[in-house]
Amino acid sequence: MISQAIGGTPSGPGGATDTRRPAVTQDPILSGLATLACAICETPLASIAIIGQGEVWCMPAAEQAAASGQLPDPFARYASQIAELFDVADTRLDPRFRESHYAVGGMTVRSYAGLALRSAGGELLGTLAVYDVRVRTLSAVQRVSLHLLTAQAVAAVELRSQLTELALLSGVRPAGSSPKPDVGSDRALLESAPVAVYHTDAAGNMTYSNPEYRRMFGLEPGHSPDAWTQRLHPGDRLRMERAWADFCLQPIPCRFGYRTQDEDGDIRHLSERVVAVDGTSGWVGTISDFTDLVTARDNLRKTETMFRNTFDQAPIGIAYADRGGKIMRCNDAFCTLMGFDPGDLAERTMSDVTHRDDVVRVTAELERLWSGDVEFVDLEKRYTRKDGRVIWVRVTTALVREGDSTPEYSVEFLRDITARKESADELERVHKQLMIASRQAGMAEVATNVLHNVGNILNSVNISASLVIERVKQSKAPGVSRLAALLQEKGSAAGDFLANDERGKRIPEYLTSLGEQLVGDQKMALEELASLRDNLEHIKDTVAMQQSYAKLCGVTETIAVVDLVEDSLRLNAGAFVRHGVTLHREFNEVPPITVDKHKVLQILVNLVRNAKYACDESGRSDKLITLRIEAAPAGVRIRVIDNGVGIPAENMARLFTHGFTTRVDGHGFGLHSGALAAQELGGSLFVTSEGPGRGATFTLELPCNPVESAHG
Repeated sequence: MISQAIGGTPSGPGGATDTRRPAVTQDPILSGLATLACAICETPLASIAIIGQGEVWCMPAAEQAAASGQLPDPFARYASQIAELFDVADTRLDPRFRESHYAVGGMTVRSYAGLALRSAGGELLGTLAVYDVRVRTLSAVQRVSLHLLTAQAVAAVELRSQLTELALLSGVRPAGSSPKPDVGSDRALLESAPVAVYHTDAAGNMTYSNPEYRRMFGLEPGHSPDAWTQRLHPGDRLRMERAWADFCLQPIPCRFGYRTQDEDGDIRHLSERVVAVDGTSGWVGTISDFTDLVTARDNLRKTETMFRNTFDQAPIGIAYADRGGKIMRCNDAFCTLMGFDPGDLAERTMSDVTHRDDVVRVTAELERLWSGDVEFVDLEKRYTRKDGRVIWVRVTTALVREGDSTPEYSVEFLRDITARKESADELERVHKQLMIASRQAGMAEVATNVLHNVGNILNSVNISASLVIERVKQSKAPGVSRLAALLQEKGSAAGDFLANDERGKRIPEYLTSLGEQLVGDQKMALEELASLRDNLEHIKDTVAMQQSYAKLCGVTETIAVVDLVEDSLRLNAGAFVRHGVTLHREFNEVPPITVDKHKVLQILVNLVRNAKYACDESGRSDKLITLRIEAAPAGVRIRVIDNGVGIPAENMARLFTHGFTTRVDGHGFGLHSGALAAQELGGSLFVTSEGPGRGATFTLELPCNPVESAHG
């Protein structure tokens, strides 16, 4: 430890410096504080500079201090101008200091942290600073400690000032001063002292008070001896009046601590010390205002209490862990969530309580956090409770940083999302069931249309069969048998019978008529049999198409959009004829799409059938359905446009809701399942309508290439 007048010490609030000062006497208190600053902040250098009194240094070699003693401290003027800690992490990166003698000279200072020393009234007394040859910043604990050391340094400086004042009052001169007293100078020093000073006679009657004393208690010159009690806080007044009365009865050196309260309610904390005056009768007292220290202490206590209560009472789990994952501290919510007592977690790591299937994934994410790739990690994972039950949590993890130093631990914030996960699983299960039901409903819809078409074809088959049967019943074929029997009966006289008998003469005419009828019957039978064959082929094709879609359910293939639309129309062809609906096709060139054909057919069959119902319910004679195919930005667009009953505005928002229908015999499932199927295909289904009686347009948009299903 050395004590020399070195470095630039601020001479006042403006930060001016004096580079040539006489050496000062070693102050053991300030020297100890400088040494303590070095130890706490882990720096090789520390200084306490007092205005007009020089500096106290803590450093390993006196030669270094001497080398810098003739030059001003470049940091002091900045530290003295602000109330908070002034720090420089790397002098080489700060243009204000990188060329300074402290940075490039023998001291090679790379980092600095300093605080201004100020009295309770805000007067600048000096600076306290630490210097390091490493690039670094102080930790939060070191910063708080430096503030506390600064408060102690201020108290030491003020105490030193008070002792000097006492010496002046008692006539004892400080060491090294002139032996001849200068009464005027002493009086001026007392009048300008930054602390309250008063003098009493041996009986305790006040004989002198300086301006700071009068300011502190709101008094005027010539005040009464007891006037100071009027400014005392009501809670301290009686106690201090009794204490002062006791002092007057038996004056002895003593200390007092009390509060004052002015007219505005402002409360100040004061510390008073009374000692005997050497060489003369009476007592001298000094009073210091340490309100700022009390306020700082209370604020620190409140901050600590607030943090502790927030941590302990937080409704979510909070845990601190080191880089190896060892749990350093956790709150009650975390313990409750995990089912452990705090002592059970003392030797455990986060990996110990993480579900084994999540350990690798979580470890990889945390490694990215510790390596600086991400600012925080937010993920969902499973924990295994003490009772073995697995829970899901949403975890947000961040590193706890102290300035620019390397983080040593992380903090995790956990929320229990088990209920949400279970609800999501249940929703997934219900969704799958709904999609199965939707597909089954779609297949039933298609099958219904198939049955309608097959039924219509079977009606035609039945009619053709009936016509053949009726024609066969009316056939003259039995007459051939009767004619053969007649000729057989005549035997050898058959020729005479045909030539001379009137009945025999009509037989050729009869055979001619019979031949014509049989030819007609044959023609009619062939035509009806051909119709039967065509109808049976139609049934075969319809059933084959239904079977094809049923087999390909869930399988994607590339297909022309026109073919899909035409298939949906064929499945509704019979209904269009029965209800007198005209179809209009507007097919533009579009690329083929790769989709699950069954899902698309399910949607289109339902849309076309709904359009047919809308036209039928409108009562119009010009029922029209338009099928339009056109390109879309992300694929293709299929529109089903009808001129039917239209959709009221109040129904538009509910149209795709499960169970909503406006038809008496409707089940409210078709449009809902169609919308879900469109989403699964990566597309969308929406509707527009100008209102009742104005028809509606349903638009199905599909991508050209399949997208991954959101649910599977």
